[in-house]
Amino acid sequence: MNETSTAAPSLVILLPGLVCGVALCFLAPARVFRNIVLPVVLLCPLYFNWKIKMLPPVDFGAAVIYPLGFAMLLRCMSRWRFSLVDLWVVLFAVSSCVADLTQGQTTNAGFELFGAIAGIVIPYMAGKLLIEQDNGREPFVARSVGLLSFAAILSAYEWHWKNNLFRLAFTPFFQDEIIPWHTQLRGGHGRISGPYAQGELAGMMFLIAVVLCVYLASPVGQAKRPIFERPTSHLWPQKQRSEMGHPRFWGTSGLWRTVAAGILLVSLYLTQSRGPELGVIVGLPIAWIGRTRHLLRNSVLVAVLLMLGGGVAYEALSSFAAAAALRAPTADEQETAAYRLVLLELYLPMAEHGGPWGAGPGFKTVGKYTSIDNEYLLVWLSRGYVGLASFLLIAGGTLYRLACAIVRKPLPIDRSLGFTLLGIFLGLLFTIATVFLGMQPLIFFFLIVGWAQALGVYPAGIQQPVFEQVYT
Repeated sequence: MNETSTAAPSLVILLPGLVCGVALCFLAPARVFRNIVLPVVLLCPLYFNWKIKMLPPVDFGAAVIYPLGFAMLLRCMSRWRFSLVDLWVVLFAVSSCVADLTQGQTTNAGFELFGAIAGIVIPYMAGKLLIEQDNGREPFVARSVGLLSFAAILSAYEWHWKNNLFRLAFTPFFQDEIIPWHTQLRGGHGRISGPYAQGELAGMMFLIAVVLCVYLASPVGQAKRPIFERPTSHLWPQKQRSEMGHPRFWGTSGLWRTVAAGILLVSLYLTQSRGPELGVIVGLPIAWIGRTRHLLRNSVLVAVLLMLGGGVAYEALSSFAAAAALRAPTADEQETAAYRLVLLELYLPMAEHGGPWGAGPGFKTVGKYTSIDNEYLLVWLSRGYVGLASFLLIAGGTLYRLACAIVRKPLPIDRSLGFTLLGIFLGLLFTIATVFLGMQPLIFFFLIVGWAQALGVYPAGIQQPVFEQVYT
């Protein structure tokens, strides 16, 4: 690569990081997170990177996330509240690095650690420190939904013209770089992927945004009351919502929410990704519970329906995949189902014999089965049972924290957020059984994990404890 071709990528990749670093010198990390880091992560492809020999590759996400991480260490750690999930996140982040070290891949181990800090640790810190404090929740939710809706609109181009606008826009700056992602076709149309590399990853991002729309539509207000007590009144007047912490912009307009939700649902369909589509079916009913009056009754109803539906779907998909594996698949659905069934047969024995740290990210693949479309299996193969156990502990700790935040008598808007995050998280846990977790979905997954740890510490409308004078 000549000097001219190396200068352009370095400038393009590092420019957002430079802007982020300068902004952090003058603004609070939470504002920089919402106004700079979030747009860069959600609108820039993370598969382009700037690479210098002996240094880890830097993508657009890492360029803005690392300055944010340093700023949080310097200015926000006094608000940190320790939890066991902190330990599991650190263990999961370093497991990939240790796995490489056990395989003698010392250089790759350093690169893996660099990527894990940018994709796992710092997003977790941001979720725990920068969303719930200082009335930042609603602006963050509204900004995320708005940016994802904008990305979804631009992504529609790929459905008909079978080319990605985001890839077209950034490729001229990276002429000498091999792009590992291309438009996938299904049913004669392109599977839209936006800046998220492929249809499944885009589907997970749209899943998150669709369920967040439920929270934006949630009623705000009501005094505190026991969670399962029958309410005597349900909604506060519309004009009082902004006084209770709901944003006046991007979220209070019913038309805006409806349009955004419609765009995101259509875009989710255009990804032609069944895993995220089924994840939305799991997540939306759970998020809906937070908007209802009879919480206990509706919680039981949704749980029963999901378990029954999940059991029926599991049996049907297992039979479908087994039948497809015994003969030449006649449809794309049969082919993908058979592929995932063969993955388990081929790689489960390898994972079981991989030891505590697995074979590392560079484990040997078998034949044409090079894409491990199951995050749990991929973690077990590459990080061993230490990595898998820490990941499951993260998931369990997050679900427990969300359940506690829902039950411990929060304000209605806090309860609505608890159910919304629970729906998103369970939808993602279901989806990653059919696809790997990487790039923007990985960042948002651990952002939600950190957010769940902060939920209830600073409820909506209540900031740091203040002096209260009591008159007798």
